[in-house]
Amino acid sequence: MDGLVLRLREQARRFNPSLEMAPVVVLWTDEKREWEGIVPRVKEALPELYSLGPYMPDGRSGPGVWLRMVADRQAGSIGASETPILYLPGVGNRQLRADLRGLKDHPQLAPIAELQYRGVFWRQENGKDWTLRSFFESRRGGLGLKIAADQETLEALRAASGKLLTQNLQALEGQLIDQRFLDDLMNPSPDETVLRWLTAAPAIQEEKGDTWASFVATTRTRFAVDLDRGTLVVAQKILASRPGEATHALWEEYCAHWQSYPDAYEVFRDIAPPDLLQGAERYPRENDVDELRLGAELLQASLLAPAAAASAVLALEARHASRRETLWARMGRAPLAQATKHLADVARAFAEPLVGGSASEMAQSYADSGWRVDAAARAAMAIAQQEQLEKPIYAVLEALYRRWLERLAQGFQAMVRRDGYPHWQLPEVPPGVVLLFVDGLRFDLARELEALLATDQRLDISLATAFTSVPSVTSSGKVWVSPVGQSATGGNAGGFEPSLPKGAYTAEKLRKAMEAEVYALVDDENPTFAYGKGWAEFSGDIDSDGHHKGVRLARVLGSHLDDLARCIRRLLAAAWKEVWVVTDHGWLLLPGGLPKAELPARLTETRWGRCAVLKDAVADQDWLVLPWSFDPAVRVALAPGITAFSQGREYDHGGLSPQESVVPFLRVRREEPIAGQPRLLSVTWNTRKTICSVNTSAAVGLMLGLERLGSAIGEGEAIDSAGKGRVIFEEVDDLIGERVSLVLRRDGLKIAEEHLDFGDAWNGA
Repeated sequence: MDGLVLRLREQARRFNPSLEMAPVVVLWTDEKREWEGIVPRVKEALPELYSLGPYMPDGRSGPGVWLRMVADRQAGSIGASETPILYLPGVGNRQLRADLRGLKDHPQLAPIAELQYRGVFWRQENGKDWTLRSFFESRRGGLGLKIAADQETLEALRAASGKLLTQNLQALEGQLIDQRFLDDLMNPSPDETVLRWLTAAPAIQEEKGDTWASFVATTRTRFAVDLDRGTLVVAQKILASRPGEATHALWEEYCAHWQSYPDAYEVFRDIAPPDLLQGAERYPRENDVDELRLGAELLQASLLAPAAAASAVLALEARHASRRETLWARMGRAPLAQATKHLADVARAFAEPLVGGSASEMAQSYADSGWRVDAAARAAMAIAQQEQLEKPIYAVLEALYRRWLERLAQGFQAMVRRDGYPHWQLPEVPPGVVLLFVDGLRFDLARELEALLATDQRLDISLATAFTSVPSVTSSGKVWVSPVGQSATGGNAGGFEPSLPKGAYTAEKLRKAMEAEVYALVDDENPTFAYGKGWAEFSGDIDSDGHHKGVRLARVLGSHLDDLARCIRRLLAAAWKEVWVVTDHGWLLLPGGLPKAELPARLTETRWGRCAVLKDAVADQDWLVLPWSFDPAVRVALAPGITAFSQGREYDHGGLSPQESVVPFLRVRREEPIAGQPRLLSVTWNTRKTICSVNTSAAVGLMLGLERLGSAIGEGEAIDSAGKGRVIFEEVDDLIGERVSLVLRRDGLKIAEEHLDFGDAWNGA
């Protein structure tokens, strides 16, 4: 219901205030009268809704002339910020859009016909009235639910639409709404009704009406609960139930479908366990107490000496690990128990010695296992922000993670000071390979990306270690990992921008240099069919998010990785044999900011957060100084440990640490070869234009679809072994001549597309 109300009200706001006046009314036409039975319930949630019908002002119903007065605010009661919505049963928007002269004698429509010019219609993108099914199903202006396509479901939908509007929209995501689902909705199981009754007892009793007494008797027999004794008594019995008892079925139903009973938690929360020594984990009140206690204990642990703090965190993890298996944890009600698992991973790493006798060995150790500590710290940071638990979580990260970072960075820097910085360069790129550049893909993210891609067994994935430039900043690092990196020379040292054929580095000049090396520039969103060698740049900017959001970056990285995995699959679907993922640098992320290091400005030509260019006359002193990767004469001072030359940087890079300098080199190949680019060869329509048939090449198994403005029309089929496929649809008269697209998709990704006018035959070249 909230979704329906929102979309009706949104319609009144869809106008350009610089070109148009606000509509005076929203016209809701319903030629088939599908909505008529539930409009009274919609009126309860939508006070600005009026309907065409008998004159009943209290029911907000009246004839056309009265509705015209409502639209002109001469009748009814419409708030100044509200736009009247007029429901017109039995009237189609095409009928109302007829020549006004044809309606001049119509007693109901004549007074309101001209409102179409001062108002807006609430209708589908194709101009048709919203039917119940189209509204519940459509992702463009509707609710985006999954509705079965059979006639039985459509009939059940009309009968159950009122009940469906009362459901939790989030709980219906992914649910197939078919005849059986709707029948159960109209006649719900007793266990579901009892759980709904816990938070809406008067409403359920009113819903049952004369059958309430028999329903109470049924639940008493079936579940051994007496609803007449009240909600708290019944809730207590549910929480105390054990397997084999009749009441336990109610607990099992709640555990399986708790999303459908969002308010029941508060009822259960009011109940104290009768025995704290047995079964207390079943009670949310005890879970809340445990969470408060754990927060205080984490804060206390963070105040201890580092080794003692690590031991204390591990002890807390042992004590609270079992709480992650409870229902309350699945509901997100035990965030500190979840965070403690990640904090314990940091504590274990803190207690272990560093591995590696050289910078390369330390880099490999970090790539094999050290990245897990960064991943654990990020996961803890994300929980802290989502649940407003920054204080205990950040305190432990300050006590353990910061010290682990310092020890690792200092050890790595000592190895580099002794043996020099390891060199890496991009291998020769063969034809059929597209390089995908990602800004700020730290090694822990690459490991998680590897796991995401590994769910597709058709992919062959290899992840190796590489070293970025000195310093680890984008302007140097991006060129360093590109195919033109070895030919670039010193340029603007102040901005660490190497010299390219067209001048000092810019993103555009780098792309021009790539084209000069016969690399195709590939759009990561809509990649062209593979040829030669390619260069693509991932449009999601992890590094930019880090600089702008600081520690809040931890919350959004999951969506970046999902987008990156889809990008790689798109490139492979466009027949690139292999995708090589490269990046310019990693980064450090620390709540509260990196500690500050002092470097007087008079000693530097330019100074960044974690690196600076020393003036020629300045001695190296005690700084770790390395030559710029593109000009050995330029001396780069690197901040010691994890410090920064400026205050308050939660996110930064440019220094020397495994997190910043050891970068992933990920190669993804599709095991099965792609013989050629899928193509649509011909399109034909039957005489009634309800079936579209196509012939294709290299497209067996792909899904065929017909779309208009990005929305699917009809039901498409998979291309069969003969290269043929069909799209079947109905009610298409108003689409004749409209511009549409025929598309072929693999795993949901668009592989090929051809544009044509609906109903026109077409033959490929």
